[in-house]
Amino acid sequence: MFVRQISVFVENVRGTLRKITKLIGDAGIDILALSVADTANFGIVRMIVREADIEKGLKVLKDAGCPARTNRVVCVCVPNRPSGLDEVLAVIDESDVSIEYLYSFNYSADGQALIIFRLSDTEAGAKLLLDNGIVLFTQEEVNAL
Repeated sequence: MFVRQISVFVENVRGTLRKITKLIGDAGIDILALSVADTANFGIVRMIVREADIEKGLKVLKDAGCPARTNRVVCVCVPNRPSGLDEVLAVIDESDVSIEYLYSFNYSADGQALIIFRLSDTEAGAKLLLDNGIVLFTQEEVNAL
């Protein structure tokens, strides 16, 4: 019924997210879902990995000096249609339970995860990615998912 999530507490400085994803990736661990929350000085990176990789991921992170822990979350199957999420939220709203945060699993296209990036300069960032052979999805392609 519950899923274990890894939470990593990080300083909000350039390169920190990459450090974490590199550590996890170099350990052969696949990130199935990812959320980043930040304030001016610190952030929390939350991720779901396969259960067999949780302890290995914690060790890799802690050995690199990244404070990390696990906690339990619930993975809800939400109907992928208009008002699907609202129906789930309505059930929660009618109870004494509140939502602290939520984030989605990665969609995939042709076996590749699709991740949304907010860039400080969208035009220059998109050009940089394209110039380096990275495929970008258009809004129309996203709409067709």
